[in-house]
Amino acid sequence: MRLKHIEVFHAVMLTGSVSAASKLLHVTQPAVTQSLQLAELQLGYALFTRQRRRLVPTREAQALYPEVQALMSQLESVRRMAGALGSGDGQGFRILIVPSLAVKALPEALKRFRRRYRDLPISVRTMHSNDIARAMALQEGDVGIVYGRLPHPALSDELVATGRLVCASPRSRTGADRRTTVALQDLLREPFIRIDERDPLGAVLADQWARLELSPRAGITVQTHHIAMIMAEQGFGPAIIDSFTAQASAGDLHIRTLLPEVPVEVRAVQPQGLRSPQAVSDFIAAFRQAVEG
Repeated sequence: MRLKHIEVFHAVMLTGSVSAASKLLHVTQPAVTQSLQLAELQLGYALFTRQRRRLVPTREAQALYPEVQALMSQLESVRRMAGALGSGDGQGFRILIVPSLAVKALPEALKRFRRRYRDLPISVRTMHSNDIARAMALQEGDVGIVYGRLPHPALSDELVATGRLVCASPRSRTGADRRTTVALQDLLREPFIRIDERDPLGAVLADQWARLELSPRAGITVQTHHIAMIMAEQGFGPAIIDSFTAQASAGDLHIRTLLPEVPVEVRAVQPQGLRSPQAVSDFIAAFRQAVEG
């Protein structure tokens, strides 16, 4: 199958008809039909059968489709990288950052950064750490701010700051409790709000209670530390979040360090092998000052 045949096959699988596929690909319906016929001729078997004006994939087409999906995903990555490489300075300064750190730390960092780069266009995209790693590998950003170390052959990173996991509890539930620490064993005795284990910090936390041979009680699982903090502020129970996110609390939470203490690293990632522009170095310095402050 040639690449254009694969693109047509993929479009028909997505849309279910020749007419819809032609609109998706911005080509004529006869061109789609001809590409399918040529593909089937080369393969020696049918890819679709027609039923009530729709094209129904054959068993062979269904077996082929996962490989085609993977190929189309790789092709899209090539296109995105090609576009990023050709963009030059037209997109300004591109920051990719995890959502929780975009709430308080990023605005504080940008205030410092803007003192030197007043007229530089800045774009901000919030993404999860693993998504930032993939996007930075495709050079879709100038700097990425993530939690923890994300080993990737196409990326380099540097430590920005080290914090820790903390327990954020509604003050109405803590009463006169003035303790500044809380043991993980004690916290697991009641439902709490935690980060999904697919998140780097969520995985670290899951590893901690596995080492202690403990199991958490059913509670609320969320994807970002900021959402966990908001849930705690609204009275849904204590939340385990990072100390950087806790800085954005409105003051309605009792913050205690989790024991055993779990360090949380904030790192800046850049494409490997590229000379770091001065603006990137200055932004990382500004972000470091913001989180340390």
